Amino acid sequence: MKEVNPLHRRLQKQLKRTGMIQSALPDDLIKWQDFLHLVDRSYTGTSEAQYLLERSLEVSSQEMRKLYDDLKAETEQRIEALHRSEQKTRFMANMSHELRTPIHGILGSLEIVKGTDMDERQKLFVDTAYASCEVMLDIINNILDFSKLNAGGIELEIIEFSPRELLENICNIMSTMAQEKKLEVQCYIPAEIPARVKGDPARLRQMLMNLIGNAIKFTEQGEVYTSLELREVSDTNALLRFEVRDTGIGIPPAMQKSVFESFVQVDASINRRYGGTGLGLTIVKEFAELMEGSIGLESTPGVGSTFWFEINCQIVENSHDEQQAKHLENRRVLVVDDNETNRRILENYLNAWQAEATIVSNGHDALHKLDESLDNGKPFDIMLLDWFMPQMDGITLARTIRSDPQHDATPIVMLTSYGLSQEKQQQAGIQAAVTKPVRSVTLRDVLTDTLRRHHKLTAKPAALALPPFPELATKPTTKTPSPATHPGAILLAEDNPVNALIAITMLEKLNLPVDHVSTGKQALKAIRTRPYRLVLMDINMPEMDGYTATRYIRKWEREGIIPQHTPVIAMTANALQGDRERCIKMGMDNYLPKPVKQDELLKLVRHWLEQPDITPAS
Repeated sequence: MKEVNPLHRRLQKQLKRTGMIQSALPDDLIKWQDFLHLVDRSYTGTSEAQYLLERSLEVSSQEMRKLYDDLKAETEQRIEALHRSEQKTRFMANMSHELRTPIHGILGSLEIVKGTDMDERQKLFVDTAYASCEVMLDIINNILDFSKLNAGGIELEIIEFSPRELLENICNIMSTMAQEKKLEVQCYIPAEIPARVKGDPARLRQMLMNLIGNAIKFTEQGEVYTSLELREVSDTNALLRFEVRDTGIGIPPAMQKSVFESFVQVDASINRRYGGTGLGLTIVKEFAELMEGSIGLESTPGVGSTFWFEINCQIVENSHDEQQAKHLENRRVLVVDDNETNRRILENYLNAWQAEATIVSNGHDALHKLDESLDNGKPFDIMLLDWFMPQMDGITLARTIRSDPQHDATPIVMLTSYGLSQEKQQQAGIQAAVTKPVRSVTLRDVLTDTLRRHHKLTAKPAALALPPFPELATKPTTKTPSPATHPGAILLAEDNPVNALIAITMLEKLNLPVDHVSTGKQALKAIRTRPYRLVLMDINMPEMDGYTATRYIRKWEREGIIPQHTPVIAMTANALQGDRERCIKMGMDNYLPKPVKQDELLKLVRHWLEQPDITPAS
């Protein structure tokens, strides 16, 4: 018994640790039977524990197998989703190209027609068609950008631009839509706005087109007022606030938080009446957040809405003030306009130019002010008259003024939303006309030029055209002139005959010879035949695409076959994210997405032709 006890004590400790017994028993109470019973219980417990462990391992194995199967299925689904996403991206790229190509043809043709002699009715039709194409292009961009936003595929392109020029151009485009509803689109940009900043003008344009387009769509009468405000400024940065205000139907308070969500309209009847994709405000909000800006709205049902967004832009160094108007200082200007917002905008501009502005709202008050100015010995130097006013319109007022010998010599500038023919101007004794919405630079130049011609001022208005190049003396031709005679020839590689015709016609203003080819191989053959100052290269062409042709050009430059660097500008309907970067990577110098606008094309071509001496390729 004593021999067993030490073993029992060790076993007892083990059993206590495993919970088989609760406390130690005195040695003299342990019996062999009890000991065997304890051993049996311990064995039974161990067997049960082993069974539970095996069962647990089996369950865990099943769970791990199920988890593996789930992960495998999820991985396969992700691979399939990525494949579908790649297919979708390729489809969107192809769709973008196919849609932009015909729109480029339409816009380019209309832009050329706009430069021809037309009567007022024809001009209105062409302007309407052009504006409609612009809106259609923005709808396409909205759909494409919405898809890319969902996929996280949009990156900002930060470049230099003029915020004044951007907003004024957009307002002029959208005013054609507003004319169909007899609405006025007004634009005010104060003089303190920096002349040039860095940002993404393409996205800003899309945001403003959406906001102004919505304002016009939901406004039946009244006006759409756009403004640009400088909220904060430092030596390097400017916080800009873009604002669009309308006198439309307004938005109920309960709906104001949800209008920025996708596919949201105030109610179903709004969609039936006004249409729309429901994506515009969503894209504006997403772009504002992408630019690390803010966005908001204030609205009263039945009164109207104001949408705004603020973004921070880097100010371009040595950005000069474009609003100087020395020859308007202390000039007495009479402004006649029945619209209060227009009067305020014109007064602000004239005050910024240090002119002495007198503002009235109708023709009768204008005649009274004219007589009063003579009595005071301070006659007006020039008059700004709105055309469409109640009781007495601008034409009638101008004729009345001209019938009075005392005021017959005072120059008159007419403000109109519809254009004014030379014949009507001459009949009413009007010296010049400015189309609404009024561009500040245009108004400044027209006033200065009118005063210069009337008073024979020595100063001339600011020149808008670039000085001609020495080589721009010949008329354009599609034939191949001698390189020595025409050192500034341009090569156009474009397989679409409509796009080629439009591009050649747009380039006529440069008075440069233009050689046209339809494939990349033909472009290379032409370049080996004669030197070119510039190549406009389409990307998608038969036989050889623009990328390959450009790589050959760069290779020949390195080998000395082509003696100097030839600038190559991509002119293509490929306008998705990454297309620009790919063009630059392939050796192209710049990128111009279709549809191409004439002013953008000429500006870019002039820039590259102005390069003093293009250095040889290294």
